[in-house]
Amino acid sequence: MFDELLKLVGGEAGEQIINNPQIPNEQNDAAIETTASSIMDSLKGQISSGNGADVLSLLGGQTSVQGSPLVGGLTANVTNSLMDKLGVSSPVAKQIAASLVPVVISRLVNRTNDPNDNGFDINSIFGSLTGGKSDQFNLGGLLGGSQNPGKQEQSPDLGSIFNILAGK
Repeated sequence: MFDELLKLVGGEAGEQIINNPQIPNEQNDAAIETTASSIMDSLKGQISSGNGADVLSLLGGQTSVQGSPLVGGLTANVTNSLMDKLGVSSPVAKQIAASLVPVVISRLVNRTNDPNDNGFDINSIFGSLTGGKSDQFNLGGLLGGSQNPGKQEQSPDLGSIFNILAGK
């Protein structure tokens, strides 16, 4: 999943990173990778801290990207990563993250919920984010669709599933 996320970030990074005079050209790739890594790590952190249902709702298209506290947290983490790892100034890092993260997450949500796009599906995303712990569940089925029709349906409630995924 990380490679696909990296491609999404790279595809959207034109104005915010590539053409940004505040990001030296030799740091473009590092800025793109830092952004993708921070998004991935932040999503993993949300799941491990018990917010898996919020991540599922967001990536499953049940929650709006705009104004989402989860996306706000991802944006803050990307901002901090750009400042800490690349020395980008706070105003520039905030501007990059605020412009880039919602667009990347929107594209991720769209691709995840497009039945014609095999690059992302909710089950494989959660498999990547949980180290395979979610493979026993059909998370797409919980969203009212069957994103992996060959997978046996599981019936535990959502809270139980995310407690398992968070290691509780």
